[in-house]
Amino acid sequence: SFAEELRKIVEEKRDEQKGRVKLADKWKAQEKDLLKNLIETFKNKCMKEAELEKCDASISFAALVRDVSDFPTHSVVDSQHLVDNWGDGAAAWWFYATRGVSNEWVSGTPVSFAELLESFMPKFLEMAQDLGFQSCKREPGTWKVVAKWGAPEADSPPAKRRRD
Repeated sequence: SFAEELRKIVEEKRDEQKGRVKLADKWKAQEKDLLKNLIETFKNKCMKEAELEKCDASISFAALVRDVSDFPTHSVVDSQHLVDNWGDGAAAWWFYATRGVSNEWVSGTPVSFAELLESFMPKFLEMAQDLGFQSCKREPGTWKVVAKWGAPEADSPPAKRRRD
């Protein structure tokens, strides 16, 4: 019957969405690993700044991702920065994780590298803030992440000794 055909269509669509949720979950697991590696790389760069006796660091997020081996890479095509390699992930995984599972991913659709970076930035900043910085913020209108930590207290003067 016609009603039975409609039920089958609904069932097929639900199955498609379940499959998309699984793909989105794969990206979320991949993203978690990438964020962990980004934070470690960020910590190392901050430590280098501290070794130079600085109490802050201004680090390009776009440069930071280049130091993480499995982070998706990009190339410039017609003046656009597009993701060209998804590392251990896939474009469809990212699409469903960031845009939801209602619409179907069309294979071959270009993904802006800036959009990929934007999808990471809030999560990265939240994780970085948990490191105990006085502040850790994105510089407005840039990919710069600025972290500030406290300066050590100035050495207190040596205690005066009593003469006996």
